[in-house]
Amino acid sequence: MDLVESLRLFHAVAVERSFTRGAERCGQPQPVASRRVAALEERLGTTLLVRTSRRVELSAEGERLLPLAQELLARADRIDHLFERSEPGLVLAVPVGLSARSRAAIRRGLPGRSVTFAEDEPAARVAALSAGTAQLGLRAVAPDEAEIRVPLGVGHDDHGPAARFFLEQLRRSMRERDLPPRAVHVLAEDDVPAVRDRLREACFAAGLRADQVVVGTSADEAWTRVHERGDAVLAAAGEAEREGVAWAALGGLALSRGYRLDGDGELAADERAALLSRLAGGLGGDLP
Repeated sequence: MDLVESLRLFHAVAVERSFTRGAERCGQPQPVASRRVAALEERLGTTLLVRTSRRVELSAEGERLLPLAQELLARADRIDHLFERSEPGLVLAVPVGLSARSRAAIRRGLPGRSVTFAEDEPAARVAALSAGTAQLGLRAVAPDEAEIRVPLGVGHDDHGPAARFFLEQLRRSMRERDLPPRAVHVLAEDDVPAVRDRLREACFAAGLRADQVVVGTSADEAWTRVHERGDAVLAAAGEAEREGVAWAALGGLALSRGYRLDGDGELAADERAALLSRLAGGLGGDLP
């Protein structure tokens, strides 16, 4: 049994939730896909896919296997293309929101390479680096370990722009006491102890409730609540500008995102330094 090809068919069927569409995705007849997945299940001694009348679902064992299959297939594809003489490719895993100007500058600074940008949240960037689907990427780290630092404040809609936003401003007035409490949202990009925990401590010191620091809200929902409820979002200035809301530094609390450039993509020292500078500029940050 060809393990790689069987895993490729399993992955395609799992993604498509259909043997027919999964087989088409791999350029195989549907009966071949069924036989190879059945052989894989027999080899592993477990059921990976549960067939229903309408679609195919992953079993618990299939859920465990899927990320490992994705990792193995990514590495197998890299091996297949390792010695191709075409223009070398570089996949760069970056946070969502890197400016187009910086993307262009990065490509100009790496002539002879085909640079692809993979935008995603921190955990997905780490996974891409581990799986080899990205050769370089920005890993979220504590600011004192960072090669790039991005100042953070809050995006808000609280009576227009101001130099500082104080957490006490999240308190409702007496006439608003029947409304839900105003909250500050921490997006996935800032869900690290060096940022999240310091913000919580500052909120508690300001006399706010525990539920007024919300972690895990999607970006779309968090920005919607700025307009809907008067909430605030911990963010970089450029993010607030893109959402059309005011931004201010936090009064009495200096926070920043930290990034380190990791991965096995080979760069000369001057190329790496230039890449870091352009990434910093595109994310609204600077180099320590």
